[in-house]
Amino acid sequence: MAYFVKPLTYNSQVAGYLIRSYPSVWTVLDAQTKSVLGSFTDEQILVQRTNTPDLRESGRLVQKSVDERAIKARANM
Repeated sequence: MAYFVKPLTYNSQVAGYLIRSYPSVWTVLDAQTKSVLGSFTDEQILVQRTNTPDLRESGRLVQKSVDERAIKARANM
């Protein structure tokens, strides 16, 4: 069994993680809430003809989560 853990940053802080416990799917986790933001198969996330994950979509999920949390926090002030 192999593991992959990639910290995903937003505004220079770790905001989430891209993780995989091979051979299961790739999962994006929010670092603060520990919630699952999305899951991807190899076909969806790997750059063609490589074993390198494309981090753009997982980064967008983390960015959206951080932004939504900030908007809620400002609304409660």
